[in-house]
Amino acid sequence: MPDALSRHQVLAPLLLGVVGFLANLLRVEIFFNVDFIFGSAFVMFAILHAGLGLGVVAALVAGSATWVLWNHPWALVILAAEAFFVGWLTHRRSWDLLLADILFWTVLGAPLVWVFYHHLLHTQIQTTALIILKQGVNGIINTMLAYLIHLAWRALTRPGTGIRPALRPAFFITMVAMVAFPALLFLVAYVRQGIQQEEQLLIRHSAELDGVARQALRAWIEDKHQGVITLASLATRPDLPHARLQEATEIIRMATPAFRRVGVLDAKADVIAYSPLTDDEGRSVIGRNFADRPYLPALRASLRPQVGDLVMGRIGRPQPMLPLLAPLLRDGRYNGYCIGVTNIDSVRELLQTLAGPGGAQLTLLDRNQRVISSTRPELAVMSEFHLPLAEIRPLGEGAWQSIPVLKPGASRMQRWRNSVLVRESMLTPSFTWRVRVELPLEPMLDSLTRVSLFGLGTLYLLILATAALAQALSQGFTDSIRRLEAATRAFPQLLKADSGQLSLPPSGIEEMHRLNGHFQQMVDALRSSFRELNALKDTLEQRVASRTRELQEAVDTIKTLHGIIPICASCKKIRDDQGSWNQLETYISQHTDADFTHGICPDCSKRLYPGLHTNGPEDDAGPA
Repeated sequence: MPDALSRHQVLAPLLLGVVGFLANLLRVEIFFNVDFIFGSAFVMFAILHAGLGLGVVAALVAGSATWVLWNHPWALVILAAEAFFVGWLTHRRSWDLLLADILFWTVLGAPLVWVFYHHLLHTQIQTTALIILKQGVNGIINTMLAYLIHLAWRALTRPGTGIRPALRPAFFITMVAMVAFPALLFLVAYVRQGIQQEEQLLIRHSAELDGVARQALRAWIEDKHQGVITLASLATRPDLPHARLQEATEIIRMATPAFRRVGVLDAKADVIAYSPLTDDEGRSVIGRNFADRPYLPALRASLRPQVGDLVMGRIGRPQPMLPLLAPLLRDGRYNGYCIGVTNIDSVRELLQTLAGPGGAQLTLLDRNQRVISSTRPELAVMSEFHLPLAEIRPLGEGAWQSIPVLKPGASRMQRWRNSVLVRESMLTPSFTWRVRVELPLEPMLDSLTRVSLFGLGTLYLLILATAALAQALSQGFTDSIRRLEAATRAFPQLLKADSGQLSLPPSGIEEMHRLNGHFQQMVDALRSSFRELNALKDTLEQRVASRTRELQEAVDTIKTLHGIIPICASCKKIRDDQGSWNQLETYISQHTDADFTHGICPDCSKRLYPGLHTNGPEDDAGPA
C-alpha cells in the first residue's frame, strides 16, 4: 500500500505537468506571438496538492512547451523558478498562493525576464517591458485559475471528508478574479480590434501606394516613350536629310534627361543616327550592328512601340539598360527602329519618391522576374528576384504578410518585427511588368506594443490594488469571525465557573456587529437558564434527600413488622419494645399506615348471639 500510494503521489503531478504542456500549446494569442498560456495553472494546482518538489517537476514538464512555442529555453527557466519560489513560500512559510506569486513576478520574475530577453535574446527595451508585464499578468491569472480549480476539486471529490476550504483565501481569490478576468478579456478584445484596424489601414495604404506607383510608372514610361515615337515618326519621312535626323536625335536626348542614349537603326539593325555619337572610349557608334538584341523579334512581329526587357548595354562600359522602342514603318512594313536607352537610376529615384519616408519598399520586376529597379539596396538591377523564405499569412484584398523564417536561438517575437505586408500587381493588363509593394509592420507593432504596455500595466496595477483591498477586507472579515470563535471557545468554562464576563470585541462590519449582539443575547439567556437549572437542581436534591429518609423509615418499619413479634396466646395482645402490651389493632396502626374497621365473623356471631341463628340459615353477620 505505501508503494502504491507513493506511485500515485508521483504520477499525479507528472500527469498535471503533461496536461499543463498541452494547455500551453493551446495558447491565446494577443498579437504576433504575444501569447497567453495557461499550463501554469495545473502546475500551481500540483504545488497545492503535491508539494514543492513535485510541483517543480510539473513546472519543468509543462514549461517545456514554451521552448516549442517561442524557440528558446529561457521561459522554461523562469516558469521553473516561479514554481520553486511559490512552492517554497506556500509550504515552508505558509504564505497565500496568490500573494506568493504576485511577490515573485514583482520582485524576481521581472529581473529574470529583463536579463534573459533583453541581454541574451537582444529584444528591444519596449518589447522586453511588454513581456515582463504579459508574463506577470499571465502568471497571476494562472494562479487564480489553479485555486479556483482547487476549490472545485475539493467540492466535487471530498464532500463528506471534513476537508473544507478556508474562507479568507477563497474570498480573497474570488474578489481578485472577479476584477482580473473581465479586465483581461476586455484587454484582449481591445488589442485584437486594434490589430484588425491597423491591418486594414496598412492594406488600404498598400493599395493606394500600389495604385499611385503603377500610375506614375505608366506616366513616366509613356512620357519617355513618346519622345522615341516622335523620333520614329520623323525618321520615316523620306525627305528628311541625315543631318536633320541626327539633329533630331540629339534634341530628343537633350530634352529627356532620363535617356542615356538615343538612336535610329535601319532594317538590318545598323546605327544610322545616334546621340551621343561616340562611346566612352571616343569611338564612333555610327554603323554598329545590333541585330543580336533579344527585343528585335517581338518588335518585328508586333510592329508597335514596345518597352523591351532589361539587357546589358554594348556601348561603353557594360551596364543594364532599359530600351524604349518604336518601329520604323514604310508602306506598313518593318524598316528599322528607334531606341531610347533609359537611365535606370532615374527609375529608382522615381520609386524612392513614391515610397516616401515611411519605410515602404517598391520593386519593379520584368516579365522574367528580374529586378528592373528597387528601393531595396540589396536587390541589384537585372538580378533574379527570389521570394524570401518566409511564412505567408493572407490578409485579404490581394495583400499578405510575409514573416521571415525563424532563426535558431531567436525569439519568435523578433521575426514579426522583420515581417512586411506585401502586394503585387501588373503594371497594365497588357504590360506584364509587376510592381511589388512592401510595407513594414514594425510601426504597427510599435503602436500595438504601446497600447498593450498601457493596457497590461494598468491591468497589473489593478490586480495589485485589488489584491491589497481584497487582502484587507478578507483579513478584517475573517478576523472578526476568529475573534468570535475564540470567545465562544471560552464560553463553556465561563458557564461552569458562573463568574466572569464573555468578551465579544466590536466589529466594523454591520452584519458581524449584529451577530455579536445576537450572540451576546444568547449568552445572557443561556447564563440565566443555567442559573435556574442549578437552583432547580439544588431544590430537587433536597426533596430527594427528604423522600429518601421517609422511604428509609418505611423500610425500617417494614423490617420491624417482618421480625419476631411477641403476642399473647390468649388475648392476642402484642408486646412492644418498651414491654407494654397493646391491642393488636393499636400496634399495627402505630407501626404501619394501616387503619382498621370492625366486623364479626360467623362463628363468633353464633357464639355471641345464638338467638339470631335459630330460625334461618347461617348467614354472615353485618358490622357491629
